[in-house]
Amino acid sequence: MKTILTSLAAALALTSLLGAAHASDTADSVRITARSSYHLAPQDFREFSGVYVLSNGDTVKFSQRLNRYFSSVDGAPMVEIFAVAPDAFVTGNGAAIKFGDGGEELAINNYERLQVNAKLSANTLVTARR
Repeated sequence: MKTILTSLAAALALTSLLGAAHASDTADSVRITARSSYHLAPQDFREFSGVYVLSNGDTVKFSQRLNRYFSSVDGAPMVEIFAVAPDAFVTGNGAAIKFGDGGEELAINNYERLQVNAKLSANTLVTARR
């Protein structure tokens, strides 16, 4: 339980840092996105690969193609994720993914941004444990 709370706290901290970098999609704003400067070796992603059943009942699959990493919710189109730390990833539109306990635990903040056509409230947080 302590590990889950630590993972959730780390995911929330990561999201607050990333949230400042994302502007809203209005006519008066400019959106700037940058790829992660953290390099994750393909073999280091293996412990995260696979399917997780989330706390809301959805399933999310993590996979890789060479040195690119992806997630897919309930079989929807894949969304590329970018490493920002050895166990943390973000999407281009601001979902934050944090793995814990060697890939056995997962927390996703701004989960609604991970899905292409999500109809969820903002700042949705889901967790999973394999």
